[in-house]
Amino acid sequence: PTPSPPTPSPPTPAPPATPEPPTPEPPTPEPTTATPATCTPIAVPNPSFEAYTGTSSNPFNLGQIPGWSSASGSPSIFGGFHLARSVWLWSYSSKGESVFAAVPFAVGATYEVTMWMQTSNPNGQVFVKAANGLQPRSATSTWFPSIASQQTMFSSGMQYQQAQEITFSFTANDNYAQLWLHPYWTGGAPQAEMRVDNIRICMVGGTPEPETPEPPTPEPPTPAPPTSAPPTPSPPTPSPPTPSPPTPSPPTPSPPTSAPPHTRAAHTRTSYSGAADS
Repeated sequence: PTPSPPTPSPPTPAPPATPEPPTPEPPTPEPTTATPATCTPIAVPNPSFEAYTGTSSNPFNLGQIPGWSSASGSPSIFGGFHLARSVWLWSYSSKGESVFAAVPFAVGATYEVTMWMQTSNPNGQVFVKAANGLQPRSATSTWFPSIASQQTMFSSGMQYQQAQEITFSFTANDNYAQLWLHPYWTGGAPQAEMRVDNIRICMVGGTPEPETPEPPTPEPPTPAPPTSAPPTPSPPTPSPPTPSPPTPSPPTPSPPTSAPPHTRAAHTRTSYSGAADS
């Protein structure tokens, strides 16, 4: 017998590949910007010493620099860095010049102070202080005042040979009412010198001016449901009375009319003389 060729089986199709779900990429976080701390400005009177009402060599003793007074010696006005003027102070033999102004500092509050400064004689020091109790003094009082209520907010050696802007911060350990500036040097010549200009102070984290709230928009009043008034009764319209038929009244018997009594006619007795009654 002739063998039949084998019948080829149709190929079994492979099952379709199951696609893998795409792996989601993690979202890219947006960069966050740190919110800077609020710094509320504190008023410093005549911060650049531009207000100058005279030409004296000791204007701080004579009240010619509004807002500032001499706490010792005879401070003077010099050329400025920020604007036209600055204060110039010296010290040697533990004596010298200093100035102060009324600037409030609250206990526990942190302040940021910025000013322009230039110094000479690297052996001395500069001091910026908060204080209470300073009084204006004459030009001949060159000893620095001794007061119990004070705090050094900044001190440094005389390293500012070139004028530069400096910034520092401090936290008040008490309530103070004055800002005090002075150099200090215990030795002799050359004297320590400092110049200061354009003082700015702000309270870090201070309470900003409160925003004025917008007045609330009044909601329109909800109309109350009308109260139904009780109906006003109309006065009844009187109907004309229906005449009732008259009820006959029984006749009232008239009392009998009594006959008038019989009137006896008076007999007139006529007298006749000599004749009998007839």
